[in-house]
Amino acid sequence: MLLHFTRDGEAFGPYPIEEAREYLKRGQILPTDLAWFEGCVDWMPAIQVPGMIGTPGGASPPPPPPPPSTAVTPVILATYNNSNIKFNKKFMETELGRFLKLNPEGQTEQLFMRVRTGEEYLLYRVSKTEGDHCIVQVDIDGVRKDRRVDYFNITDIEVRQR
Repeated sequence: MLLHFTRDGEAFGPYPIEEAREYLKRGQILPTDLAWFEGCVDWMPAIQVPGMIGTPGGASPPPPPPPPSTAVTPVILATYNNSNIKFNKKFMETELGRFLKLNPEGQTEQLFMRVRTGEEYLLYRVSKTEGDHCIVQVDIDGVRKDRRVDYFNITDIEVRQR
């Protein structure tokens, strides 16, 4: 189940429920944030999502935990946020320069970008940087595609360990 969230008119997600639970524990998702998932009639407070916290009386039980071999919590190596970083051509070329070339499969880091619509992309490479935008190769439904992203639409960039 993928969860979408909104706080003060800003959308973020989608996140798998396991990841959303971790964000709730860390305070990155607040109990009062509104959540929605496919099949849900309307937005609801995050703590009311079935399986988000324990099993409230009468609610459906949480999904079973993933098998131990696949239960991997991503280690976040760096986080860049538009409230403290100006995303522009210079940032993309200097801070993320190593991703200007194809990100080899053997590399121990992955780059994720969130945009204002709340979408999160796994970045494979930054193909081109321009004055007000960049062309990035992202994963969309398991397929690598080029996408133009205006710098002002980027909200967060995370570097995670594989």
